[in-house]
Amino acid sequence: MQMTPQSPRRPTKPDGARDSRAPERTCVGCRQAASPHELVRLVAGPDGRVALDPKASKGGRGAWVHPTRACVEAMAKRHAAERSLKVDVQRDLDGRSLVASLREALTRKAASLLVVASRTRTLALGTEAVTAALERERVAAVVVARDAGTSAVSLAEEGSGSGGTRVLRHSTKSELGGVFHRGEVALLALLDTRIAAELATTIDRLAALED
Repeated sequence: MQMTPQSPRRPTKPDGARDSRAPERTCVGCRQAASPHELVRLVAGPDGRVALDPKASKGGRGAWVHPTRACVEAMAKRHAAERSLKVDVQRDLDGRSLVASLREALTRKAASLLVVASRTRTLALGTEAVTAALERERVAAVVVARDAGTSAVSLAEEGSGSGGTRVLRHSTKSELGGVFHRGEVALLALLDTRIAAELATTIDRLAALED
């Protein structure tokens, strides 16, 4: 009796559930496929102009690009977003302006994450609070202002040696202070691992937009 060959089965997870592949999108800047979480969405606004959709919340057709200066400027130079969105080519589309808009959106997101941490009481603010948190080994990440003094930097680096605490350099003392309606903040600690991971990704993306 001839047996009918069976198609290969998809891999399963340990609990027997089928493993589904995460969706992928293609960056219109470099043409490489990536997860939507690694990309930023663009849409055509009501006037037909290309606009950022950093929260990927707007309806309609979308185009995707890596949040890096190289990909955004390549996309604008080749008018790849217009082709993907099927709108008229915009000769005045400026990659630098898009990079600036994206930087502003990411800066707002970073501030929002810090506010959420403060409201959920998963944030230690200031040298004394950060020192106490590090002693309890509950810290997921320490954020140090870029213009912080050597004592703040040393404290963060020493704390990173225990418990896998990550050190993130971000913003200035006055800008961090503004988030919390204070004069200046040089040092803070995040106790929530999810918020810390999302902030780290946001800061990395900001760095990728620098000249």
